[in-house]
Amino acid sequence: MAEKYPLVEQREYGRPEKRGGLWRKRVTRGDDELPMVAAHQVRVFRVGEEYVEDHGQLRADDPVVVDASSVTVVDRRIEVPVVVETRIPSAEAGDFTVRAWFHCTVTDPCAVVRDGVTDVEALLLSHLREVPGLTEDGSDLPVVDTAAVRTRIDARLTAYHEMRPSVVSGIRARHGAIEVLTPEEMSAYVAEMERNRRDRERDRQREEMEQEAALDRALREAELELKREEIRSLQAVRKERNRQQEETLRSGYERESGAEQQDYELEIERRRNRFTRTEIEDDIKLIGSDPVAADYLAWRNGDISADELSQRLHQAEERWDSRKDDRLRLDRDYELTRRGLDREDERWKVERDDRRHELTRKEEREETAAEREENARRWDLEHQDTLRQRIEKREDAKELQRDQHELAKQQLTVRATLGKQAIDRGLFDSTMYDAGAFINSVGDVPYNQTTPQGGPETPQPELKGEVKGTLRRAPERPASDTGTAADDTDVDDFDPANQEGSLGH
Repeated sequence: MAEKYPLVEQREYGRPEKRGGLWRKRVTRGDDELPMVAAHQVRVFRVGEEYVEDHGQLRADDPVVVDASSVTVVDRRIEVPVVVETRIPSAEAGDFTVRAWFHCTVTDPCAVVRDGVTDVEALLLSHLREVPGLTEDGSDLPVVDTAAVRTRIDARLTAYHEMRPSVVSGIRARHGAIEVLTPEEMSAYVAEMERNRRDRERDRQREEMEQEAALDRALREAELELKREEIRSLQAVRKERNRQQEETLRSGYERESGAEQQDYELEIERRRNRFTRTEIEDDIKLIGSDPVAADYLAWRNGDISADELSQRLHQAEERWDSRKDDRLRLDRDYELTRRGLDREDERWKVERDDRRHELTRKEEREETAAEREENARRWDLEHQDTLRQRIEKREDAKELQRDQHELAKQQLTVRATLGKQAIDRGLFDSTMYDAGAFINSVGDVPYNQTTPQGGPETPQPELKGEVKGTLRRAPERPASDTGTAADDTDVDDFDPANQEGSLGH
């Protein structure tokens, strides 16, 4: 059986990184982070609490691969043999060694990874030991009777597996062949296995020694080649250094010699220029800007003839006359231009003063208009405030009049009720008070008339004071104070608390 079954390889992932170009970076995993799978293997990615099966189709930038926390390669071969060994007692001193073959097939890779099925042999061994009666199948037989023990165990396992198959998460295990070994066979088998192990170990050590020798030989050859390459590079560096030094010396000598030659040529040119400047300065001092002297100098040096000299002198005289006329004409034009400019300047000053006065008058008119508008707006606001105050006073007076009228009506109602009760009980029979006048005083509450100024008169209360236990006539008022005689009569209210005791007696 393979050493790694059913989990071939497992990897844990960290946080993915951004990869790609400067302008197109994206979160992905490297291609080396995806394990290679054979034709009979699948990959299972764990994404959170879910497990996703992949047959090698997902790429490194797939969302499942990017979000995965781990990946596992699962072997999906069919009928993979798994050998399980256990011991059962015999009738003699030795024990039987039972070797059972199970043929396993992965049916659900996600379940295998989720439940962590890494050691199938241990799970099948525990399942084999759970078979009831397995240890008693050889307890009544001698050690040499392995065939009978094998027949019994085979029949028992076949019957048990038909009733209760082996339960391994995601793996279907089918019962196979059964071998029963005696202690001698087991010791021979162990010795054979140990001999094979020693042979494999000896072969492995020999291969390791050969690999070490080959590696040592390769390292020595590489060191020798490195030393040869180092020697060649040193020779090339020295040759290049010598060439550079030679080039440096040659270029320095050429530069110094060229600089000396250039300094010599410049010195000669400087002397020539100095002599030329001295001659020119002397000529300027002697001749100056006089064209006649220049013509004479040119005639003396042989640059012009005598006829050309006379012609130049005649042309110089004509130029002098024309220059004098031009100067006079320019002076006259300048004077006319100056006078015109002075007139323009005066006119501009007058226009500027007129414009300033006009702007000043305009500003004054605008300020006057703004002040008038401000006064009109202030008058409108004051007028609106006055109207609003008058309306508020009129509304307050009307409200107060309505409240006092309601109070008077309530007082008259109470007075009428108390007077009726007093008359019904005969309280006026023993007093000197005119009941008719009292009855006439109980009437509608009149509204007050307007004041002579045109505003509403303040309502005058008709009832003042409180009834103190007796009904008293109100003092008479002048007729000029109120409108009618009925309004002059005022009777104080009865105190219900004081009169209630006398009404019943």
